[in-house]
Amino acid sequence: MVGTRLIAIAHVGVFSATQVFAGCPQGTEAFNTCQIEGRNTEVAVCFDDRNVSYSYGSIGSPPELELSSPVERVDFEPWPGLGRSIYEEVTFYNGDYSYTVGGGFERPFSDEEAQQELRRFGWVEVMHLGEQIAYFECRPETVTYGFGGGLYDLKVAANQSWDQYSLSWVSDLVQPTSSSTLRDTNLETCLSPSEFSLGGLRLGDPLSMLGKLGSPEPVQGSGIPIDRLTLVDMTIDIFEDEIVAMSSELPTWATRSGLKVGLTRGEVIRLLGRVPLGYDPTADSFSIDACSDQQGVRSEWMIDIDFGQDKRVSRITLAMFSP
Repeated sequence: MVGTRLIAIAHVGVFSATQVFAGCPQGTEAFNTCQIEGRNTEVAVCFDDRNVSYSYGSIGSPPELELSSPVERVDFEPWPGLGRSIYEEVTFYNGDYSYTVGGGFERPFSDEEAQQELRRFGWVEVMHLGEQIAYFECRPETVTYGFGGGLYDLKVAANQSWDQYSLSWVSDLVQPTSSSTLRDTNLETCLSPSEFSLGGLRLGDPLSMLGKLGSPEPVQGSGIPIDRLTLVDMTIDIFEDEIVAMSSELPTWATRSGLKVGLTRGEVIRLLGRVPLGYDPTADSFSIDACSDQQGVRSEWMIDIDFGQDKRVSRITLAMFSP
């Protein structure tokens, strides 16, 4: 199914924004295109001012796989600005699979090297649940790659900035608040208890706050008498008639400051003000305790923020350590 996935990349200089390369539909610009080394297949990553597309298949035939992502959400990783090679990459996601298309060229560092043809390169890496299952290289002479402008400028025009530390893009619309900014207490990072709510429902709220959302059912095999209300976009656990946990995997429910599913890792870090103590900027999850020096925190609360392979929040969970 995935055995063939390839990528193109690398080219000299900067291309005109209106130039169209082979393999890209009319009206779109190529991030890169190429033919795969040792195979009769080709890949094309193309974009316009709204969408970025990936297509792969046999040369001259309809694509075997096509994927697309809006410019605002596409996982584009720009050149970090270091090293002899200039390179960039774009990753597309399809369920448990990801397809990273990258490429670049070797920069000349002397007049003699500048007179020689640039060494171009490109690749595609296919992952399944975080494990590499395929890797292909491009035929260098078929690579097209236009460094400068392009996707980077489109992301910036969409009011996003690249965060090299978290390796993700951050929307200028995401700004920290007094409730979302982390605090340090006894060498530990904590978050204001006012953040421990989703869509207006707060940990510790009575069962009556659920209103007409539905009727909780006993959780089988939990060992303690917990009832669970399962909604389309959230689960709510109740113990002794109060909310003890909430978990959501859709962006419908957000905390007071806007922490929710779908935010990039960099956007979460911006809301928190910094990376929580004990974690690095590319961690797969953050777990943060509530600051317990405020009224209304009757037991230790925690928030778990899990990130998916696309570097965005995949699940957010609020819970008491023990009911």
